[in-house]
Amino acid sequence: MYVVRTLMLVSALGLTGCVSLLGQLAGGSGSESKEGSSEKADAPAAPGSSDYVDPGAWEGPLHQKYAGQVVFSSKPVPKDGADDSSVYTEYTLGDPLYARFWSKESPHNLMPKCDDRQRHILRIDVNGEHAGKAPSYIPSFDLIQFNDNKTRSMASLTGDLEVPFTKASTVTFTKADADTRALREFNAIVVPKLKEGDNTVRVIVSLDCGASSDSDPLVAEGTLKVKVNPGAKQEYLTKYGAQLAPSPHPENAQLAPQITKLVDDLPDWDNEIVLGSRVISAQWEPIRNQITGVLTHYRLDAAVVVRLKKEKDENACRVFNIGVQRDAAGGSIRWGGVGSNMPFPCLNAPK
Repeated sequence: MYVVRTLMLVSALGLTGCVSLLGQLAGGSGSESKEGSSEKADAPAAPGSSDYVDPGAWEGPLHQKYAGQVVFSSKPVPKDGADDSSVYTEYTLGDPLYARFWSKESPHNLMPKCDDRQRHILRIDVNGEHAGKAPSYIPSFDLIQFNDNKTRSMASLTGDLEVPFTKASTVTFTKADADTRALREFNAIVVPKLKEGDNTVRVIVSLDCGASSDSDPLVAEGTLKVKVNPGAKQEYLTKYGAQLAPSPHPENAQLAPQITKLVDDLPDWDNEIVLGSRVISAQWEPIRNQITGVLTHYRLDAAVVVRLKKEKDENACRVFNIGVQRDAAGGSIRWGGVGSNMPFPCLNAPK
């Protein structure tokens, strides 16, 4: 079953205002969301009704056994598998962690009026922070769309059966980030919220029709008990938390402190602590007047890691893609705009 995972990216170059295209759907996937909307979702289609379509046979014994559940495991579990010896409900942070879901019903039958626009939103609740709330109020870490909505849906939560959440990832602010979004944001959202000792992590998969509402149907859910040993969070984030890609040129390291100070001095960033910066462009790009062709200035992209001053967790940060400019004649750098941003572990901010 073909899966489409989308990631919206915009270069900071040329932007003059704050644009967040990687903000969360109730903490998740972008500006198209209408979280908390009171608009009613479709009533599910029941067998025998005119809207109902037979979703077909179960993929295998585990699909039938775990239909409607998110399943966690120490090894990959195929959609048509029969061996669930690696499935667990109790987990020690740092051990291998895979996750997948199987649905009971097809997206079409859950939302028959949606015209095949159904989206599967992957959401996360740590230690009951959002207990009792509708799915649309629970932070998300990815979304999935299938090209066939008339059969039961199922997928690895990382988008790849062989890829666990316990895998290193790199932020590049390119389309390549789409391939690691789920594991990158899962780790950045979940791990900082864990406390030493016992925790619960609840993952749910909800369905919407292009925008979330209070009555979005639930496709699957599962709860994992997570034990965190002393020092395990720092070790986990160092090993599996997102990292920034190395700067393309060694001399860019000289610009990083200037960029950090530039952002720190801007009034719009007074609510954030700027932890570090890194140039992500290979070189300065010349910018010319579109009419005269005269060179006006140069610009480049940089990544900046910040933490809200009111944020209590020392590892709950975000990384922003910003633009930096310099006059054609040289001189000091100046602000060039802000683009995408995403959750990022403070521990891995550039030093």
